[in-house]
Amino acid sequence: MTPLRIASDWHLSPGSPPLHGLLAAEFLRRARADGASVILNGDVFDDLFAGPGRGERAHAAVAAELGALEALGRLRRTCGNHDPDAGEERILLAWAGVGRVLVAHGHAADPLSRSWLGRLGDGISRRYGRLGVVRGAAALAEAAARGLAGRRLAEVFRARCLALVEREGCDLGIFGHLHVSHLAAGDRYANCGALQELALEYLELGPEGPRLCTLDSRALPSEDGGRA
Repeated sequence: MTPLRIASDWHLSPGSPPLHGLLAAEFLRRARADGASVILNGDVFDDLFAGPGRGERAHAAVAAELGALEALGRLRRTCGNHDPDAGEERILLAWAGVGRVLVAHGHAADPLSRSWLGRLGDGISRRYGRLGVVRGAAALAEAAARGLAGRRLAEVFRARCLALVEREGCDLGIFGHLHVSHLAAGDRYANCGALQELALEYLELGPEGPRLCTLDSRALPSEDGGRA
């Protein structure tokens, strides 16, 4: 059984650190090289703030690897709140030893996004998100809200995701959006994490079931062809 790797929340844009593009391209290159399939679970490129297509143009190596995997039939994508046109709303699949698996970004379950304030902010961001002052204000507002009620928001998010897993008759739900990886034995909620400052988190489904993995920046190829 070839592995399936699920990653989300790269938020690649023209303003992303070059290291983030290198990590994303290396993740995709490794999947292509070893026969793995990939699901990108939303918010891969930050179309909301950067504008559609600008992230792909700024990270040509990532776009090329995406095209190569897609040509091999080993890439699927879901949409997130920052790339609403990227792909499917949710993906359902069966995995031996796990059962029925739901993959979705999960932003619809975020109580902050669904509040009147969140909907107002989303509308402003979609229209004016390319302006730096709007991006900055949105980031500050979200950070403040999550700082004040972060744990409670995460609990509500998880509960709503589990309700969706139950409604779909699934044994496991794999989400993104929170930028916090999670996998625990017996828990039907999992989160594949995000592209962090120095590492790319992802969840892999393999013959022995799911596991959380990290591609560390120290594992990137160096300029002489070796490892950094």
